[in-house]
Amino acid sequence: MAFEPRIVAFLCNWCAYGAADQAGRAHLEYPQSLLTIRVPCTGRVEPAFVLQAFREGADAVLVAGCHPGDCHYVDGNLKAHARHALLSRALEQAGIEPARLRLAWAGAAEAERFAGVVRELTAEVAALGPLDYPGRALHSASDAIVTTPHRLDGLEEARRSPRAPGKPRVAFYWNASCGGCEEAVVDLGEGFADLAERVEIVLWPVALDFKRRDVEALPDGGIDVAFVNGAVRLSEQDDWAVLLRRKARTVVAFGACAHLGGVVGLGNLSEPAELLDTAYRKQPTVSNPEQLLPGTRVLAAGHDLTLPTLLSRALPLAEAVPVDYVIPGCPPSPALIAAALEQLLSGAPPPPPGSVLAPNVSLCDACPRKDSRPERLSIRALARLATTQPDEATCFLAQGLVCLGPATRQGCQPGCVEVNMPCRGCFGPLDGVADGGAAMLSAFASILSGDEAELSRLVATLPDPAGTFWRYGFGAGLLPRRVRQEARPAAAGPGEHEP
Repeated sequence: MAFEPRIVAFLCNWCAYGAADQAGRAHLEYPQSLLTIRVPCTGRVEPAFVLQAFREGADAVLVAGCHPGDCHYVDGNLKAHARHALLSRALEQAGIEPARLRLAWAGAAEAERFAGVVRELTAEVAALGPLDYPGRALHSASDAIVTTPHRLDGLEEARRSPRAPGKPRVAFYWNASCGGCEEAVVDLGEGFADLAERVEIVLWPVALDFKRRDVEALPDGGIDVAFVNGAVRLSEQDDWAVLLRRKARTVVAFGACAHLGGVVGLGNLSEPAELLDTAYRKQPTVSNPEQLLPGTRVLAAGHDLTLPTLLSRALPLAEAVPVDYVIPGCPPSPALIAAALEQLLSGAPPPPPGSVLAPNVSLCDACPRKDSRPERLSIRALARLATTQPDEATCFLAQGLVCLGPATRQGCQPGCVEVNMPCRGCFGPLDGVADGGAAMLSAFASILSGDEAELSRLVATLPDPAGTFWRYGFGAGLLPRRVRQEARPAAAGPGEHEP
């Protein structure tokens, strides 16, 4: 049976939807696998809608509306054009062919034009084949738990059991991270000394010599709070996440990498084999004459050794184990950490499960430059930090610089904006926003100005849409990504044997 692409079409109520209706009444021939969604204007089609369509099984997405100059809402279709231009480039970075996202104009009387667009798009996507991009559907729990639920048997019983008498037991652990979150704890200063007096620290690899066997010896639920920073990128980190989830009554995703995947999550733009080849073979500082890679066993000095396996993608902590709370930031600010510690360790009623322990307010609302922001922003040229010295008193967006403050949660102050750097989004989105990167891409594209050609040229000057808008959130974003699975060991090389 020939492959028939599944295409989701967002159609403008005033023009494209009318054209589709006319095409139906005229019995014009075009593929019937089109799922149409009527919207007031193409300017209301958020990037998150497009991404969700791909994740839920669409092989292509069509956004169609009024011709430029004919928009019933003045320039909604031009805003759609700017969003499309940015989003299609980000999708291409994620491995999705640009042909799978089409923007088209069709007046209400242009039934044949609309039918032709659908036929053309269907033929192009049929030639590409199905969008075989596993992991489209969002999981309510982590892939690990879905596939191996026995890993956390007895978890709820341990969390409900009476806590051990004495000081609260606290653990700090790091997964794939830079160490900045560890420094943030030390930056508590005198507050850290107070913390050390109030609690019993039972794990902190950066500072104290506890072993895994010490943690394993604790009863399940024997740790009151475990603060885990870093993404889950290696099989060893996955094991530690499971161990700490079993031993801790409360697990906190600490910092941007544990919260959203962080900068580590941008590694999901590459295949694990590419990452390993670059890190272990191609770097000029690497000495690896036998070309050994993690995941294989090797006999060395009489010992049978195995390096941890690189997982197929970097996971936010919540996709490896259930997480109770989040402290966001890269790194979290000392003030935010201190407030969170007080909430969790004071004995007061805990925050609602799943809370992000930071203000649920946009950073722009607290920005010291907010009074300089024009009522209606309009950008006709983009500026770059590498070649621009930003004015210290003016809104970054008004200067043509990408600033993610409108879609980013407060909590960093004093932060980047106080040292004349635009916000890059490390505190993540506000409550209820499925994808902070998609939200910021939408907001930024909406303030670009010009006709179609000018917008296309303007967008082309932004070199890295995925890394710009999903710098910290790609690992947890809606951009379709590969399913979690452990990378298979490479073929045995000299001095190696298969596991």
